[in-house]
Amino acid sequence: MLSLKDAGQPNIYPVNPNADEIEGLPAYASLTDIPGPVDHVISAIPAAYVLDMLEDASTKGVRSIHLFTAGFAETGLADRLQLQHQLKARADELGIRLIGPNCMGLYVPDGKVSFSQQLPTDSGPVAFFSQSGTNASDATYNGALRGLRFSKVVSFGNAIDVSAAELVNYAEQDTNTEIIGAYIEGMHDARDFYRSLRSAARSKPIAILKGGLLPSGGRATQSHTASLAGSGELWAAAARQTNAVLVHNMQEMVDVLVGWRFRAVPSGPRIGLVVGGGGISVQGADDVEREGLQLPALSDHTLRRLAEVTPVAGTGIRNPVDTMSLWDGERIRPTVDAVAEDPSIDAIIVQVGMNWGVGFFGNEELDTRQNMIAEIAEARERHGIAIAMVVPISIDHRHGESNARLARMISDAGLPLYYNIRDAARAMRRLLTWETRRVERAQP
Repeated sequence: MLSLKDAGQPNIYPVNPNADEIEGLPAYASLTDIPGPVDHVISAIPAAYVLDMLEDASTKGVRSIHLFTAGFAETGLADRLQLQHQLKARADELGIRLIGPNCMGLYVPDGKVSFSQQLPTDSGPVAFFSQSGTNASDATYNGALRGLRFSKVVSFGNAIDVSAAELVNYAEQDTNTEIIGAYIEGMHDARDFYRSLRSAARSKPIAILKGGLLPSGGRATQSHTASLAGSGELWAAAARQTNAVLVHNMQEMVDVLVGWRFRAVPSGPRIGLVVGGGGISVQGADDVEREGLQLPALSDHTLRRLAEVTPVAGTGIRNPVDTMSLWDGERIRPTVDAVAEDPSIDAIIVQVGMNWGVGFFGNEELDTRQNMIAEIAEARERHGIAIAMVVPISIDHRHGESNARLARMISDAGLPLYYNIRDAARAMRRLLTWETRRVERAQP
């Protein structure tokens, strides 16, 4: 309820037979006591009472219920499985759609609906669907910090009614959705999901995180959402055939969504790495190649251009470009321009210095960083090249606000933000594979 209030929802009706008022809102003894129509119900009552609540919802003309309520098939108990079957059968008879059970429900900024507090109230082009409430929160919170905004996020738990396939079909048709992500544990009809994935991936990029691919994860899936997990080989094949991107954890999920949202799709595997430190450049070069990308040598012409703006001491201008230019607002433009214009470079990763993100700067330094971020963003537009920006963010709580401010500056400039070079390289590699397949499929 507090999450709905935080989202600005004006029409909230608490139902509790033991209260007249909750958090400043009048409470009602039952659904049928609420004056006027009710569009959607969030159920947080014990499982044993849900069937009775379903009848009241029908009386009020309700057409959708989010069952935050747990204690159904995921318990593994025969009587709870039977209760879940009864619930689904009766909802079908009444024409009521069910989200869940055992889930967080909906985050739809345009509808002023949210399952958590302090999420952005402005919407964006990303839809995310998750059988896990924790992963739904992970995508929204961590994605929001890096500039992602969402059209719809649905945590759908046991999926006894509204399914992953149905949600992907919806996102394909939704004009407010351009990018799709999903966390799947299992499903009752994998063919339906495959068909929806194949259809949607023709027009919109899709990233899938599949839980329960290994034996221990499969057991956890059964106890979490009472789903059948399926094999890793089948899911990998489905991803290849549909051109969905299969990721391995939620950080990779957000990394890929950020890459699509902020145009970090490289035109080829050859990366120009621009960094502000010798040790970073050495390790970063290893990370880029470890992820299957290349660091080609720069041309003599490019090296001459870089030498004109790069101090000699403590730097190197081959590839990686280890340069003090990243500390100098006037030198960042010619440095990035030189690398972007080199004919052997398809995309650029820029890692700025450590003290960019730890909160040691005042207003003057903040203005300098703002200008440098703008220069990097403008270079991308001038050269039509994918650029990923890497900022090592300190987890020191004293610098939380400055880190968040810096992240907002980067995303507001339209640049994708990563926290280390390897994450940026891994995301770019996945995006390149996706783009290569997309182009191949578009050929006559």
